[in-house]
Amino acid sequence: MDSELRNAADIRKLSPAELEALGQHSLRGHLQAQAEVAHLKHGPLTADTLAALLQDPECLRHPVRLVFEFGQMAMHQFAHPDIDWRNPDQDGRVLYLRPLLRQSPHLLPLAVAYMIPLINYGDVVTDGHCLLYGATLLGMTEDEYYNDLCALADNLGAEIRSGGYGIEGQG
Repeated sequence: MDSELRNAADIRKLSPAELEALGQHSLRGHLQAQAEVAHLKHGPLTADTLAALLQDPECLRHPVRLVFEFGQMAMHQFAHPDIDWRNPDQDGRVLYLRPLLRQSPHLLPLAVAYMIPLINYGDVVTDGHCLLYGATLLGMTEDEYYNDLCALADNLGAEIRSGGYGIEGQG
């Protein structure tokens, strides 16, 4: 108990920047642990095993339905999560995916894995969080995963924004 009080007192002494860094470090650790759980339960992730993951309450805070439509997706995005207004009583989510992904089911795990942190935690997550989660879930390095996402975006015709595809927390 004494060490908890000392830790709480130490935390109160941190600057806002130090608190934010501590929070980001904690969130990264949590996301990685969650991705490891999902990988163990549902890996290797394929288009055929994706449905089970998207309905697993241990891996996703909301059940997710995939829709091959643009929805509110921007031109640089390959996917975009939203509230599933068709089933609001279930607190479900819909993940809009570029329609061309329907023709390339082997690419679905790449796109969906990136979006899971956004579905679970919303705007608090960043590109780095999504890359970490997706890479861990799919058993890849972050560099490999990023390169595969860029190739996916190229194949789907996503527009390039300055600095890249906008794989920055919004797909």
